[in-house]
Amino acid sequence: MDALQEEFLALTRQYRGVIVSAIRRVCGDASSTVLPDVEQEVYLALWQRWNGDARIDYPVSYLYTVALRTALAVMRTYSALGSEEATTEPALPRAQCLAGEDLSPVERAYVLTELLDQLPPEQARAVRAYLAGFSHIETATLYGWSIAVARHRMYRGIQALKTLMMQESV
Repeated sequence: MDALQEEFLALTRQYRGVIVSAIRRVCGDASSTVLPDVEQEVYLALWQRWNGDARIDYPVSYLYTVALRTALAVMRTYSALGSEEATTEPALPRAQCLAGEDLSPVERAYVLTELLDQLPPEQARAVRAYLAGFSHIETATLYGWSIAVARHRMYRGIQALKTLMMQESV
């Protein structure tokens, strides 16, 4: 095993909880049946990006985002294969999806991810940690921030996210 593989394995072992949390957030009730397949696809996507020499500044946020997006793509594939209506019905434009209340949990997670990507990086990290269930103290420890900074970034990030959601009519 070369150094690149060892480094990748160490990183994914260290943050396995974050990866699995993102997968379970997307998969919901179907997680027991499709979790192994989704998890395998997520690790494959992570390895492909890792092997492409992508520089990772914030591993927790990066791993969470890749896991969330890959799990979302896999779940869309599963739902398309399992339902004939999903393959014959055209996708709604983004504006209609945001305005409609008929979004599935997976689609809501995707829209939330898109909105979080519009926040400044530090606020997005803080809000993702909050949404994953971390307290401001745990977030401060995780990112090496002071408790006051973590609390401030969470508060400001949530306020900015609410503003974006109101602007997008979500």
